[in-house]
Amino acid sequence: MDSIVIATLVLALAMLSILLAIFLARTRRAMRRFQILNEIAEVSDGGHSLPYTLDAISGVLVPQFADFCMIDVIAEGRVERVAVRVGSGGGLEVERWLREREPSLPEQMTVPPGNSASIQPRFYERMSEADLREIAHDPGDLDFLRGMEIRSAITVALRARGKLTGALTVGVAWSGRRYRHDDVHFARVLSGRVALALDNAGLFSDLERAERARAEIAETLQRGLLPPPLPHIPGWSAAAMYRPAGAENEVGGDFYDAFPVAGGWMLVIGDVTGRGAKAASVTAQARYTLRTAAALTGDPLVALATLNRALLARRDSALCSVVAIALSEDPQQPVRLAVAGHPPPLLVDGESVVEAVRPGPVLGATPDAAWAIEHALLTSGRQLVIVTDGITEASGQDERFGEERLHAELVGAASPALAVQRLEGALHSFVEGVFDDDAAILAIAPAPTGGNGGAGAGSELVERLFEAFNRRDAEGIASVCDEEMEFFPVTAEEVGRMAPYVGPAGLRDYLDDVARVWEELLITPRKIEPLGDRLLVRGRVYLRSREMGIRDMSAAWIWEVREGRIVRGEVFADPQDAALRFSRVGHG
Repeated sequence: MDSIVIATLVLALAMLSILLAIFLARTRRAMRRFQILNEIAEVSDGGHSLPYTLDAISGVLVPQFADFCMIDVIAEGRVERVAVRVGSGGGLEVERWLREREPSLPEQMTVPPGNSASIQPRFYERMSEADLREIAHDPGDLDFLRGMEIRSAITVALRARGKLTGALTVGVAWSGRRYRHDDVHFARVLSGRVALALDNAGLFSDLERAERARAEIAETLQRGLLPPPLPHIPGWSAAAMYRPAGAENEVGGDFYDAFPVAGGWMLVIGDVTGRGAKAASVTAQARYTLRTAAALTGDPLVALATLNRALLARRDSALCSVVAIALSEDPQQPVRLAVAGHPPPLLVDGESVVEAVRPGPVLGATPDAAWAIEHALLTSGRQLVIVTDGITEASGQDERFGEERLHAELVGAASPALAVQRLEGALHSFVEGVFDDDAAILAIAPAPTGGNGGAGAGSELVERLFEAFNRRDAEGIASVCDEEMEFFPVTAEEVGRMAPYVGPAGLRDYLDDVARVWEELLITPRKIEPLGDRLLVRGRVYLRSREMGIRDMSAAWIWEVREGRIVRGEVFADPQDAALRFSRVGHG
């Protein structure tokens, strides 16, 4: 009797152990499934882009629930595979094939009846040869599916807000697992979470697209407000620089412009209070009001008064400081200046740097404001340099850039191009490349006299070279250059290059370097002076990049031409340096 009781107890304990093991296994399985659902929920709530969400979901399912999975999107009867993940046992070749093969979904999932909730999962509990033939597209596809040795697979429809949006396929093969009917039930629960995650990602993508569209519109408007290249002003040499506060803010409150008026030209430089969209709108109004009023009258005072009335008429308060400079067609005539609340223009003459005029009231403050015309005679060696307060107010580690440092940097600057380069370099070093306010510089001086416009084959070669460069036409550049041509450009310094560019291949490298540094770089020849087999080209360079702002200044090139080909070229930031080198070598 005792033995029977003991045997019964042992059997009961064994059965209990088996039941406990089954319970624990099911508990662990349920916990893993809850973990999968929780991880997918976290993906859904993450607000990530659609590609990121697809990849994250696939990473949750493989290998926890599947050896491989595919996610397909269904729209207007078309099926597109958007995600594939294959576990470590499958290899890259299997993943590539699954990604490229046409999805083979049940017909009721691609063209559903009126109620998509009635779509049942497709379940292969034990994948057979007949099943493989059913889903294969051709003999080659069948061979591939056979090679995967698929044991079980489930395909479930993805529905979001009552609408069929796609399908999820999971399968097991090399891991030795097999799906059961409870896995199909879990796959249906899983499909709801996956569909929700994709729907959220889709909504986020819509917002992302809308944000990109808004950014594109804002960038287009900003580009429209960027200072354009300075025009050629006969008899005058001009240079300018513009740096926005921060690489992502291409347009702020500073601006400059140059345009023809009756009897000559007018240059303006200004600064609008504030930042952002409002400052940009006032900048646009200031530039085009000044242009219109000046073009009609040619009078700086009328231009300032017109802008003052326009600013006072705005519903929001807006202040603007401006310097307007009227240039005669004859550089020997004094220039006329009107200053409204702006830092005074500086007259640079060798070692002397003094304020040329006194400023009048700022624009947009009072309706009865008045300004006066001042005159300045710019003889040879003298120039006017005007800066916005982003220069003097720039912050260094312990102090402001200040007027004293500004004057010191301009001492001895022989040309507008050198004045702008000196100030820009000093300012960049002072703020360590971080600008907390917009900054602009405008410099003007009589152009150096001497030299005649060139003609002949050499001049034609240079014009073809400049035109090809502005088009970034590597073949056009190579057509005028010798195979061993050497070129020494200013941009080499920006990319840290010490050696010259050699031959057409080197010039193609130069074009690549230009693209790395500048979003736009235009060169314009103005005057070509031949001397033997050498040419001195005077012109302008306009450079723009998000990081470094705008530089617009005079430049010069010396080219050597032999047998109808350019054999050597060098760029000079200061045209006077180029002219001096040209004359010395020519007479040496």
